[in-house]
Amino acid sequence: MKRVIPFLVALCGTVSDYITTKMGLSLGFYETHTQYHPVLALLIFWGAITLLTATLPKKRFWHLSVNGLASASYLGAINNILVILGIFSGLKI
Repeated sequence: MKRVIPFLVALCGTVSDYITTKMGLSLGFYETHTQYHPVLALLIFWGAITLLTATLPKKRFWHLSVNGLASASYLGAINNILVILGIFSGLKI
């Protein structure tokens, strides 16, 4: 079960990012990353988690590092929420 947790965390973060992206798009915002796709983002996170899980030692510190990487998938959702709430203006292009 411990091995599955980072994958589930990354899945939830990616789904959260997708949901908040759709919310922002429905409010008139636009996606600055024109090639964004949640499946691609999920594959990147899962690939990195798989690589780290296979290569890093099985010690507590490294286990926390893998979970930290999985938690990074929430950064997109946090950014989207801050833009939707008007706290962060988003990227200026």
